[in-house]
Order: sequence, then structure tokens, then C-alpha cells
Amino acid sequence: MPVAGKKVFSGQRFETIIAIIIVLAIVATNILVHYKPYLLNFFFLPVIFSGYYLGRRRAVTIAISCILLEALYLVFSRQVFGIQLGLNRDDLIFLISWAVFLMLTAWIVGVLSEKREKEVFNLKRAYAGILSIVLKYLEVGEEGKSQAEQVSELAGKIASVMEINKVEVENIKSAALLSDIPELQNCLPLFSQTTRYMEQESLAQLQLNDREKIMLKTAALILTEIQPLLQSYYVHYRQKAGEMDKSLNSIPVGAAIIALAELYVRMARQGKVRVGPEEISSLEDLQKLKGRYFPDRAVEALRLVIY
Repeated sequence: MPVAGKKVFSGQRFETIIAIIIVLAIVATNILVHYKPYLLNFFFLPVIFSGYYLGRRRAVTIAISCILLEALYLVFSRQVFGIQLGLNRDDLIFLISWAVFLMLTAWIVGVLSEKREKEVFNLKRAYAGILSIVLKYLEVGEEGKSQAEQVSELAGKIASVMEINKVEVENIKSAALLSDIPELQNCLPLFSQTTRYMEQESLAQLQLNDREKIMLKTAALILTEIQPLLQSYYVHYRQKAGEMDKSLNSIPVGAAIIALAELYVRMARQGKVRVGPEEISSLEDLQKLKGRYFPDRAVEALRLVIY
């Protein structure tokens, strides 16, 4: 049986066991003990367990089952057990409040359980994402550097020529290394959340040694710092790649440097590339984009790096 099928079967079996326990508890309550309202608190136990292990939907189902069974007991107790219950206004208020709080407990515990499962799932995604990024740093093809590495190296040189501070240069190089991720749009929100998932309480859920935890937290910090650069690069140079006259003042210079380095590397590999209506096949052609598509300083820095 597939893993998913086993999980569904296990959940159904657990829910069935809970339902049987509820029925037996009601029968035992009425056979062994005269009806006592405080015994209704017993039903919070299966509701809490079902909410924690089965989720919100099944927890609410169990709570509704408890309420319906209690209602049926109150309706048919006289005919089946020969017990005559006199319920006054206070008893009715108690039963209604019990039912409301039972439903509320099922919903809250179920929501918290689903939130916990989502957090664990996102933690695993963040862990896998960081590992894939670390592999990217180590990726070296048999025929030389990968395109991402070439873009990263060239972007770093352009930033250095422009006399950008060293920390920002390293961030630009790291962001450039990740700029060719096919699913960049889907990864960007994950990058911004990674630091939160790599906090000590989240890392405690993974069986890692101290060195691995430090590496993950460091990688998470780097991702948080480069996320704005990648976001700007994606918006202005992927989504709006055909927009030739950009508002360069609103674009971080690091994002423009990454796009410029990426364009030059693609041109060097393919011979010529197209940017909107412009066909770029040489450094001279890139000069046409100066002040419109890329900042003047970045294009001039590229020319100095190449020559």
C-alpha cells in the first residue's frame, strides 16, 4: 500500500476507534452512573486528540458526533433506559455552552495542528532550498565554470570597479549566482522566510550538529540580505524585460549590475541576444542601453572590466 494510502487508512482507523470510545463512554455513563453533567468533560479528550493528530476537519466531525450522541441520549433516554431527566434552564444553558466550547476546542486545536504541520513542511523546504544553493556554489562543470558562476564573477568585478563597498559586492555576487534559478518567482518568498525557519526552535526539529546549524543560519542570513536584490532583478529585468526606458533611480544598482552581467555572459555564449527591439551582439551595442536600460556607471564599469 502506498505511503499516502497508509496515512489515510491510519487516520480513518483512528477516527473509528475514537467514535467507538465515545459510544462506549455514553453507554457506560448511563449504565454505571446516574446522569451527571460534569461527565460531559470526558468528551474533550477525544476531541483534543483528534484535533492534534487528524486535523481541524476531523476534529470538528468528532465534536459534532459527541454533541449529536448527547442530544440523542437526552431525547431517547426515557424510552430506551427508562430514565426521566428534568432539565431546567440552567441545565440547558450548561449543555449549550458545553457544545459551543467543544466545537471551539476542536477548531482551535485542529488549526494549531495544521499550522504546526505547515511550519514543519516549510522548514523542510527551506532546508532543501539552502542545500540546493550550497550545491550551486560547489557546481563546476567539466568544461569550466557554469553560466551562473560566470555571471557572479563578472557582476563582482563590475561592482568592485564601481567602488561599491565589499559587503555589498559579496551580496551582489551571491545574488547573481542564484539569478538563473528557473523557479525564481516561487523561491523569492521562501528566501524572505528562511531566517525565521532557521531560528533555534525550528532547527531543534532537525537532527543537526552545531556546525551544520551554524552553516544553515549563516546561509539563511545571506538569503535574507540578497532577497531584495533578486526581487528587484526579477521584477525589472525579467517581468519587465521588454521595457527599454526604465526608471533607473528606482532600481537598486546591484540588481542592474546582475542583469548587465547576465546579459553580457549570454551574449558571449550565444553570439547575440535580443533585448526588446534591440539586438545585442557586441559591447558597442550595449552602449546603446546606457542610461536607458542600465546605469551609465555600470556600463562603463563593464567596459573597463572587459578591456
